[in-house]
Amino acid sequence: MTKREFRADARSNTALAGIKGMVYSRLESFSGSRSALTGAALTRIALGAIGFWFYLRDYFRRSYLWGPEGVWPWQNFTAPESDVFSIYEFSKSQAWFELCFHVGAVIALLFMLGWKTRAMTLLHYVFLWSLQQRNPMLLDGGDNATVIVLLFLVFADCGARFSLDASVRRGKQVMPDTESMRYRIGSLLHHTALLAVVLQVCTIYLVSGMYKVQGERWQNGTALYYILRVGEFGWPGVNHIFYEHATLVVAMTYATVFFQIAFSFLLLKRSLRPLAVTGGILMHLGIAVFMSGLLTFSATMIALELLIMGDDHYRHLAQRMRQLFGRRESLEPAADAA
Repeated sequence: MTKREFRADARSNTALAGIKGMVYSRLESFSGSRSALTGAALTRIALGAIGFWFYLRDYFRRSYLWGPEGVWPWQNFTAPESDVFSIYEFSKSQAWFELCFHVGAVIALLFMLGWKTRAMTLLHYVFLWSLQQRNPMLLDGGDNATVIVLLFLVFADCGARFSLDASVRRGKQVMPDTESMRYRIGSLLHHTALLAVVLQVCTIYLVSGMYKVQGERWQNGTALYYILRVGEFGWPGVNHIFYEHATLVVAMTYATVFFQIAFSFLLLKRSLRPLAVTGGILMHLGIAVFMSGLLTFSATMIALELLIMGDDHYRHLAQRMRQLFGRRESLEPAADAA
């Protein structure tokens, strides 16, 4: 072997060793600790609240909307070509429907509170999916995103914070064994599940933005004008304030497209993630206000975006909020001031 070949081989071995070291370091980091626990907990609480509201919203109309003799015919629900799983199809009796419906509502509440979180996540997925399949005509897109994400969250540690499970562990002073193989595998599954949720959100934004780019009305800036004029979703007496201003409509139309396409790329830089999440929340708050028929969809997307920011982002936000409110309190006059 010549001296040149020896040096090339040494550089190759060094580069390979560097890559291996980086991979092992990443595995050690992802398996030895769990990140985004605050975001995962907030997403759990929000999705649980939305699911519980889903049951409460139609509670007094449940038999008409979801029951065996409801508006969606039973033969359509159980047709051979409709090969979907639903626990409601096990029996056509009203008693079975009432049992499933009320158990599903309780499970949604327990999932929100974080009691036996992993089991409740799986059960909430099964019961919510089953109810949605009973009458698919009532869905708005947010329901579909919810059940997809719930399946991912089964493998995430969503009950580590702000949960009954966390309170019990603190009371018993139970600390996880971070060196055990079970904890390390669980951490890898946790991070994989979070990544799957983030990719799902990015896919929704990117696909939506690319479809908008192809639309003529999105290209000429008039799409939001027609959307705000839809009576089924609009807010009477308010939407006209926006669609009567042509410049504002065009600016908001183009801004929506640009943001949806740019969202996934903003997440690549960690410091820009709060900006992306804030933009997404504001956009969906606008959809919830001015297209009230898509309230569930908007709330679901906001819930999913809460998971994107890391624990350090939330700590920084909490610190800024404490500074802000502390500064306000310091400006208030003392109670015993003359």
